Amino acid sequence: MVNQSEETEDYNKEVKPALNKKLTCLVINGLFILLARNCMYMKKFITILFIAFAANGFCQKAILIDKYVLPEETIKEGQLIIDMPFGYSNILKITGDTAGLKTAGDIYIDVVCTDYPANASLQVLNNSRVASFLKQFPFVAESQLAQVNFFQQTDGALRERAITMFHGLVVKFRPKQSIESAVKEIPKLDYILKPVSPEKLVTVPVSAMTYDSAVAEIEKLYKNRARKYEKGSWYVLLGRAGVIATELDTQKKTKLDSFVTMSPKEALKAELISKSEYKDFKWTSLITLYYPRWFKLDAVPIPKAKEVTTSVKVPAVYKVPDSTIIKIFTRTKWKKPTVVGDVTGSMYPYIAQLLLWVKINAIDSLSRKYVFFNDGDNLPENKKKLGATGGIYYKTCNSFEEVQKLVKFTMAKGGGGDCPENDIEALLKGEKAFPENDYQVLIADNWAPIKDKAIWQYLKKPVRVVLCGATSYNVNIDYLNLARQTGGSVHLIESDLYNLNTLREGEILKIGKNSFMVKNGLFVELGQIYNK
Repeated sequence: MVNQSEETEDYNKEVKPALNKKLTCLVINGLFILLARNCMYMKKFITILFIAFAANGFCQKAILIDKYVLPEETIKEGQLIIDMPFGYSNILKITGDTAGLKTAGDIYIDVVCTDYPANASLQVLNNSRVASFLKQFPFVAESQLAQVNFFQQTDGALRERAITMFHGLVVKFRPKQSIESAVKEIPKLDYILKPVSPEKLVTVPVSAMTYDSAVAEIEKLYKNRARKYEKGSWYVLLGRAGVIATELDTQKKTKLDSFVTMSPKEALKAELISKSEYKDFKWTSLITLYYPRWFKLDAVPIPKAKEVTTSVKVPAVYKVPDSTIIKIFTRTKWKKPTVVGDVTGSMYPYIAQLLLWVKINAIDSLSRKYVFFNDGDNLPENKKKLGATGGIYYKTCNSFEEVQKLVKFTMAKGGGGDCPENDIEALLKGEKAFPENDYQVLIADNWAPIKDKAIWQYLKKPVRVVLCGATSYNVNIDYLNLARQTGGSVHLIESDLYNLNTLREGEILKIGKNSFMVKNGLFVELGQIYNK
């Protein structure tokens, strides 16, 4: 354990030299002692001391950030939160999936400290924090540490503020893949595809206006009718006008209608109709004479609504642990690509979203051409050959059930193995199997590098990479270069990256808190990342 009272210059001046001297002695003494012991324990001991002592350690990324935000779920499968005190590397508390760590594959660690004093070097302290983790869990091998990020929080400018902030490790991992673990993930796939609330018809009240034809017409004419202001009130001239034979007067009379009924002779005598109108109506015994009348505007009768009910279809509700693919498919609206999906590792939350999309939309809303791969059908790593690893299955699917069956079949055949995957081999298979499609959509695992990059120059069609598991601090550079190489694109949960192949030598691409530069035709990751 490295004892450091403050993350200050005093540490670098006083504690660090003494610590290095002490660690040097420990290394020498430890080596002599452990020569007589089992080689496995000696290797583990050397690894731990090396991490604590090395100047560079696992410093792959140094990230200045205002404040590190801890995961919302503190107890979650595949995650540990390890609290450590300010300035020390001893473990105070461990929260999370300690049991799952025993069967972990690749491990990703965020080491969190405070940038106090500003720009101080805390490499030894933070490396020793990683060493404490390895010492606490001796079954974890150094080779499992796929990535270690160092976060320095700049909000802790004052010591009083710094000591209140989180210090320690956030560890994320997935189970080491095997055919057994892959089979166990199939029921999880089914669970996500089962609706929390099924589709149903719900009866809801709605307002329906009831009109007769006369009122409807008058309602339209309100704004165009003559108006006058008299004795403190506004009046509007409303009502039908005209003459009609009573036996032909089939329209329903309304409250807005003003009329009188009499014989044509009486109407002519009262000068209510002209002689020509009398000639038109002398054949009938009675006529109805309609005439407009002034109504107070606030007294004009308004058509009344009555409550009626209708049936509305409420869609099924699904509970998905992640929404990356749903969001990307919704905004991109791709049509008829070849879909190539990685079903290795713990990709089931993302593949479930693909299946959910196919289930709730028409099969042609995305594609009928599918390729799924599991990195070798559980083939031992030493027998996998570049470009011929296998574990790739494809089909033209005409229904959701066919896509689902193909996914499950591929998952059941194997769970991958090592972290890198045979993405390019699967994409080449997709081009050959479905030559009529113009481009391919690759559902890729951000945690897994591309194993067979050496053959990606043989791809002929653009690849649109749907990157699953990426964060604002961690975007796998392999998939950026794949998109650049093929003239394709990369799609994250909240953004789409097009035209990557147009960036020139030396240009910088910023994605969240990541920065990448084009060097010798490919992206390279810049070392320091600042959140300013």
